[in-house]
Amino acid sequence: MANIPVLVPPPSGVLYRPYVTPGMFKGFPTWLDLDNLVPGGIQSVQDDELYDVLMTSSDWAVGECGNMLLHAHWVQNQQQRTRAGNGGRVYVRPYDIPVRAVTSLSFGWDPSVLTALALPAAGMWIEDGRELSFVPYGSGMAFVGPAIQFGAVPAPGQLTYVQWSYVAGYPSALISSPVSSGASSVTVDDPAGILPGDVLRIYDPGLTEAVTVASSYVPAMPTVPPAPTSIPLAANTLNAHAAGTGITGMPRKLLQAVIAYAVALLMREDVSAEEPTSPFGPSARMTGGARGGQAGGLLNDAYGWLAPYKPVMRS
Repeated sequence: MANIPVLVPPPSGVLYRPYVTPGMFKGFPTWLDLDNLVPGGIQSVQDDELYDVLMTSSDWAVGECGNMLLHAHWVQNQQQRTRAGNGGRVYVRPYDIPVRAVTSLSFGWDPSVLTALALPAAGMWIEDGRELSFVPYGSGMAFVGPAIQFGAVPAPGQLTYVQWSYVAGYPSALISSPVSSGASSVTVDDPAGILPGDVLRIYDPGLTEAVTVASSYVPAMPTVPPAPTSIPLAANTLNAHAAGTGITGMPRKLLQAVIAYAVALLMREDVSAEEPTSPFGPSARMTGGARGGQAGGLLNDAYGWLAPYKPVMRS
């Protein structure tokens, strides 16, 4: 019997729920009839169908970004090769952006001799969430002869191996416990990516509001699966919100791209073989001119809104 090979799990997971909840979608002025997605279906069935459409739209956004998850998630043990700069500083670009927090960082001249750095590492610099650099000899090591000679520190220009874990993406969660009006905190089912000072938006039709994370909040080390966490607020909530309501730090353009694509799917024009491919029946036409469908502009807008958030390493 053959031995089972060493298994290497991917650095990050997969999309497991849409970025826009059915409740959030209903709060946008789409002018769509959402009560007859499944002819004769009860409301729960209609909502399930809408959920599937929004899941498809969110997965489209992930695919357009090189299969990079857009919601905040924990990237574990990303491994890269780079070279130390002339000043000794090491630069690495993350596969997932934007980087919100670094949870571990190791380096070395060979994968078998990696040195873990205490965080925050000396001179650690995260630029626009798209690049990390650090000084490998900052933890009591001098960038001089013996250390370089015996490989403790990469010399300028030397091939350097880096393994690091980090949180990337935008907060995207559900309220896990009912929130009363005037509450000083909200409990979310996934706290990944939430930092002190973040402005999060609760999308609740008729009760939508923005809340700011208090400066006293201390993010915990991510867990898989995530653990519900109470987030203290800088100011009390204005409205009450039910459990399951969406709360997010995603830019509006990202959400709007998902919504526009979902609307295009739901318009169901009879344009077989055109984009996007819809499992829900005839879909929207992407081409313009005389052959252009009514949803062509929606798709073009969706691509445009998504473009600024595409990752560097995957483009």
